[in-house]
Amino acid sequence: MILSKRIQKIESSGIRKVFDLAAKNKGKYVNFSIGQPHFETPKKLKISAQKAISDNCNAYTPTKGILKLREEISENLKKTRKIKANPENIIVTAGTSGAIFLLFSSIFDPGDEVILPDPYFVMYQQMLNFLGVKIKYLDTYPDFHINSKKLEKLINKKTKAIVLNSPNNPTGAVYTKSEIKNIVEVAKKNDVLIISDEIYDAYNYDQNFFSPASIYAKTIILSGFSKSHSITGWRIGYAYASNEIIEAMNKLQQYTFVCAPSFAQFAMLGNIDSIPKNEIANYKNKRNFVYENLKDLYEINMPEGAFYAFIKIPKDQKNFLEKLLKNNLLVVPGEVFSQKKGYFRISFAVPDSELKKGIDILKKAIA
Repeated sequence: MILSKRIQKIESSGIRKVFDLAAKNKGKYVNFSIGQPHFETPKKLKISAQKAISDNCNAYTPTKGILKLREEISENLKKTRKIKANPENIIVTAGTSGAIFLLFSSIFDPGDEVILPDPYFVMYQQMLNFLGVKIKYLDTYPDFHINSKKLEKLINKKTKAIVLNSPNNPTGAVYTKSEIKNIVEVAKKNDVLIISDEIYDAYNYDQNFFSPASIYAKTIILSGFSKSHSITGWRIGYAYASNEIIEAMNKLQQYTFVCAPSFAQFAMLGNIDSIPKNEIANYKNKRNFVYENLKDLYEINMPEGAFYAFIKIPKDQKNFLEKLLKNNLLVVPGEVFSQKKGYFRISFAVPDSELKKGIDILKKAIA
């Protein structure tokens, strides 16, 4: 066998399969599958990127990221999360996915146990399997929120971390302040890490964003600018953690990614706050449109953040996803994100005209 046993543990991404189908058939499908903002990158940011390239900011940067950007990220964390963040506790990464890879590889050994709320972002499961980590799935159905009593029952001496993702992909759930406080109490009591993926923090429609890092020192933040600034292809993320963890991630990044893309790092200087808030505010309207049109036909929770809805397939609908595909609507099967079947994820990060077309298809599919 040429391939390693480790790589054989990783499955091809169900999301990318749908992405590839859309790419090969441009214009044929209404695409509710892709998890990226549909609006343009802010003009100010485009100009900064062009200037960075013209000014020859095209070489390697320090592995940890340019100091000025880490200083600006630390100031932003102080302002938005009430965290006394030091630039030395931050590493700039090749997207949040790069941060996940570096972090998981730096802190987990085979046989460690991690608690993963289900449904979950696909990369968590695949990377943990790749590293030989045992996953304890925390069932969050049907409301997709975390019951701290159920959480505590899953913890034992091998438990090293709890993974949180709020606002959540794929469900759109946003954990409340009291909910996070209860999770932190469990983590403190059992001395386990909290890994908090906060990449969708800008997409938070009904409450103020609250990070566990503001009340628990053993929290690792994973975040970035891909979703908030509509620059998914720039691959610019970061992690905030203790010195020990950041230095380990830095050591591994030296031999893997080397550094995050240089032009993107320089382009972000002075632009962390350049979030197109009007565009993001419009996503709340899209969320409302989706919910109001589907709530009487499907079992659907009101998405509280991000730009996804995780919807239950009606019991009497056989081959439902195939039917949607035949009607030129692309969605992602729920089992890509979960140990359970019978759901599907839609992204409403599409133009309003496309959103209406897709919702009409969903309404007719069970008529």
